[in-house]
Amino acid sequence: MDKNAKTLFITLGGALLLIWMLRNKTSSVNTKELLDVKYAEPKKVSDTESKLKENAVIGLKAMREALNNNENKKELDKLRSMVLQDYGINIMMNKKTGLLRAMSKEGKVIKEETRD
Repeated sequence: MDKNAKTLFITLGGALLLIWMLRNKTSSVNTKELLDVKYAEPKKVSDTESKLKENAVIGLKAMREALNNNENKKELDKLRSMVLQDYGINIMMNKKTGLLRAMSKEGKVIKEETRD
């Protein structure tokens, strides 16, 4: 081996030794913590949120049934106001797709109809 090859190997060895000495010592702990989070229990939905979604489904079904029965606009508005008053859910129709959307009083979309 010539002098340049020896210098190259010594330099690479020194660099690897320096990297090994300066590495982050807590990386193994972080990996263990990540595995614990990965296999943790799934998050649970609060009772109020699940109740709100149930009410949204009820409102959507009622409005869809009324639309399928060809109820007039006055009856649909009356049903919409009853659902809003009783459940706090506003039922709107998407003008592009014709599908219903249940929204909270704040305007957050809770549930939407899908095409079957």
